[in-house]
Amino acid sequence: METEILDDNNYSKIRNVQYANFGLRFGATILDFLITIIPTGALVYMGYQNKSLMFFLISALIGMLYKPVMEGIWGATLGKMIVNISVVDSDLEKIDLGQSFLKNAIYIINSVIGIMGQFWLTGTEAFQEAEDLQEAMMAGAENPYTMITYIWLAVILISCFSMLASSLKQTLHDQLANTYCVHNSTFEQ
Repeated sequence: METEILDDNNYSKIRNVQYANFGLRFGATILDFLITIIPTGALVYMGYQNKSLMFFLISALIGMLYKPVMEGIWGATLGKMIVNISVVDSDLEKIDLGQSFLKNAIYIINSVIGIMGQFWLTGTEAFQEAEDLQEAMMAGAENPYTMITYIWLAVILISCFSMLASSLKQTLHDQLANTYCVHNSTFEQ
């Protein structure tokens, strides 16, 4: 069976590739959020409760590694698997870990900014002297990394919404890594 080479210069359809649309990808993101929120949320709670950087770091590592490892090894996150889409390269082959880390660098940077903010928070006297969870959380109100996080989240949103203008339904970070999200029905033909 012949395969389509996916690029902006080759629109001849040797095989009908079904690119994952914004709705499917957004749905997969919501599912991934719901899957990861319980362990990461519990770890963040324990970090505040125990005033321990270790819990914050473990939570950040889960958030940082989930997408690149899942997509680099299995070709999809759990959310993508549920909505039946995969991440592939220009030959419709599963991407490798290097390509996955490049594709997900935008999210990894966000996690690194979060880690820097947690280092700052756990190093403050107000956080260490907090007597309850509310005081511990209020200690982060002056976190200098909060604004950087908001700016970076805007970059992520711009990259994600850019797929609406892409004929191949690629985000900017997909284009950077030369990856594509396709519906699994593409492989059933």
